[in-house]
Amino acid sequence: MAIKNSYFAYLISFLVCTNLWQYHHVIYNHVDKINARIIWQNILLLLIVSMIPYLTIFVANNPFSLLAQVLYGVDFILMNIMHYVMAKSLMDINPEKSLSDALNIKNALVIPSILFIVGLIIAFLG
Repeated sequence: MAIKNSYFAYLISFLVCTNLWQYHHVIYNHVDKINARIIWQNILLLLIVSMIPYLTIFVANNPFSLLAQVLYGVDFILMNIMHYVMAKSLMDINPEKSLSDALNIKNALVIPSILFIVGLIIAFLG
Protein backbone atom coordinates (compact mmCIF):
# COMPACT_ATOMS: atom_id res chain seq x y z
CA MET A 1 0.00 0.00 0.00
CA ALA A 2 2.78 2.47 0.87
CA ILE A 3 4.52 2.01 -2.47
CA LYS A 4 1.17 2.49 -4.25
CA ASN A 5 0.67 5.83 -2.44
CA SER A 6 4.20 6.92 -3.35
CA TYR A 7 3.64 6.20 -7.03
CA PHE A 8 0.27 7.93 -7.01
CA ALA A 9 1.73 11.08 -5.37
CA TYR A 10 4.59 11.01 -7.87
CA LEU A 11 2.20 10.62 -10.82
CA ILE A 12 0.10 13.59 -9.73
CA SER A 13 3.20 15.72 -9.23
CA PHE A 14 4.57 14.67 -12.61
CA LEU A 15 1.33 15.53 -14.38
CA VAL A 16 1.18 18.95 -12.70
CA CYS A 17 4.80 19.68 -13.69
CA THR A 18 4.07 18.50 -17.25
CA ASN A 19 1.09 20.84 -17.45
CA LEU A 20 3.18 23.70 -16.10
CA TRP A 21 5.95 23.05 -18.63
CA GLN A 22 3.52 22.81 -21.53
CA TYR A 23 1.64 25.95 -20.52
CA HIS A 24 4.88 27.92 -20.14
CA HIS A 25 6.01 26.76 -23.59
CA VAL A 26 2.72 27.86 -25.17
CA ILE A 27 2.79 31.23 -23.43
CA TYR A 28 6.31 32.19 -24.36
CA ASN A 29 5.90 31.17 -28.00
CA HIS A 30 3.39 34.04 -28.30
CA VAL A 31 5.16 36.71 -26.25
CA ASP A 32 7.20 39.52 -27.76
CA LYS A 33 7.88 41.50 -24.59
CA ILE A 34 8.54 40.79 -20.94
CA ASN A 35 9.53 43.09 -18.10
CA ALA A 36 11.07 42.87 -14.63
CA ARG A 37 7.65 42.31 -13.07
CA ILE A 38 7.08 39.18 -15.17
CA ILE A 39 10.57 37.91 -14.40
CA TRP A 40 9.86 38.23 -10.67
CA GLN A 41 6.50 36.53 -11.12
CA ASN A 42 8.31 33.66 -12.82
CA ILE A 43 10.82 33.50 -9.96
CA LEU A 44 7.98 33.29 -7.45
CA LEU A 45 6.32 30.60 -9.56
CA LEU A 46 9.60 28.67 -9.60
CA LEU A 47 9.78 28.93 -5.80
CA ILE A 48 6.29 27.45 -5.51
CA VAL A 49 7.06 24.71 -8.05
CA SER A 50 10.30 23.83 -6.24
CA MET A 51 8.21 22.71 -3.26
CA ILE A 52 6.63 19.86 -5.27
CA PRO A 53 9.34 17.24 -4.62
CA TYR A 54 9.29 17.86 -0.87
CA LEU A 55 5.51 17.86 -0.67
CA THR A 56 5.31 14.75 -2.83
CA ILE A 57 7.58 12.91 -0.39
CA PHE A 58 5.58 14.29 2.53
CA VAL A 59 2.30 13.02 1.04
CA ALA A 60 3.82 9.68 0.00
CA ASN A 61 5.16 9.07 3.52
CA ASN A 62 1.98 10.33 5.23
CA PRO A 63 -0.89 9.43 2.89
CA PHE A 64 -3.56 9.89 5.53
CA SER A 65 -2.22 13.15 6.99
CA LEU A 66 -4.57 16.07 6.49
CA LEU A 67 -1.63 18.50 6.80
CA ALA A 68 0.28 16.73 4.02
CA GLN A 69 -2.75 16.68 1.73
CA VAL A 70 -3.60 20.33 2.38
CA LEU A 71 -0.03 21.58 1.82
CA TYR A 72 0.18 19.52 -1.37
CA GLY A 73 -3.09 20.96 -2.68
CA VAL A 74 -2.34 24.52 -1.61
CA ASP A 75 0.96 24.38 -3.51
CA PHE A 76 -0.93 23.49 -6.70
CA ILE A 77 -3.48 26.24 -6.12
CA LEU A 78 -0.69 28.78 -5.55
CA MET A 79 0.91 27.68 -8.83
CA ASN A 80 -2.34 28.33 -10.68
CA ILE A 81 -2.78 31.71 -8.99
CA MET A 82 0.74 32.70 -10.05
CA HIS A 83 0.04 31.50 -13.59
CA TYR A 84 -3.08 33.62 -13.67
CA VAL A 85 -1.24 36.71 -12.39
CA MET A 86 1.57 36.15 -14.88
CA ALA A 87 -0.87 35.61 -17.76
CA LYS A 88 -2.65 38.87 -16.97
CA SER A 89 0.68 40.72 -16.78
CA LEU A 90 1.78 39.25 -20.11
CA MET A 91 -1.50 40.23 -21.77
CA ASP A 92 -1.10 43.78 -20.45
CA ILE A 93 2.23 44.28 -22.19
CA ASN A 94 1.47 42.00 -25.19
CA PRO A 95 -2.08 42.97 -26.16
CA GLU A 96 -2.12 40.93 -29.38
CA LYS A 97 -5.10 38.64 -29.88
CA SER A 98 -2.91 35.57 -30.47
CA LEU A 99 -1.56 35.71 -26.90
CA SER A 100 -4.99 35.82 -25.27
CA ASP A 101 -6.06 32.91 -27.50
CA ALA A 102 -2.94 30.94 -26.58
CA LEU A 103 -3.35 31.56 -22.86
CA ASN A 104 -6.89 30.17 -22.79
CA ILE A 105 -7.14 31.06 -19.11
CA LYS A 106 -10.38 29.17 -18.55
CA ASN A 107 -9.12 25.77 -19.70
CA ALA A 108 -5.52 26.14 -18.52
CA LEU A 109 -6.04 27.76 -15.13
CA VAL A 110 -9.65 27.93 -13.95
CA ILE A 111 -10.57 24.28 -14.49
CA PRO A 112 -7.41 22.90 -12.79
CA SER A 113 -7.92 25.31 -9.89
CA ILE A 114 -11.46 24.05 -9.42
CA LEU A 115 -10.17 20.46 -9.45
CA PHE A 116 -7.51 21.29 -6.85
CA ILE A 117 -10.09 22.98 -4.62
CA VAL A 118 -12.39 19.96 -4.93
CA GLY A 119 -9.42 17.77 -3.96
CA LEU A 120 -8.83 19.90 -0.87
CA ILE A 121 -12.49 19.61 0.10
CA ILE A 122 -12.26 15.83 -0.28
CA ALA A 123 -9.13 15.84 1.90
CA PHE A 124 -10.98 17.73 4.64
CA LEU A 125 -14.03 15.47 4.43
CA GLY A 126 -12.08 12.21 4.18
